[in-house]
Amino acid sequence: MKNKTMQEMNEQFKNCPIQVNEYEVDGRIYRVTSHFIGEKDINDVMYNYAVSRAVGEMLGRVPTAEQQ
Repeated sequence: MKNKTMQEMNEQFKNCPIQVNEYEVDGRIYRVTSHFIGEKDINDVMYNYAVSRAVGEMLGRVPTAEQQ
């Protein structure tokens, strides 16, 4: 896969939906821009994240919710 410039990606995905959310963390505002290009299934992404997180917690690599 060729590394594309930001301009090339903007042109390629200009008609895809975009969502912007703002979050406040410790008094700072963070703006998160999501570009939905349709290449991934959100169910698969969330499942893989959950499994990775659970395995990491079991192996002691990721702090559990109680430790945070």
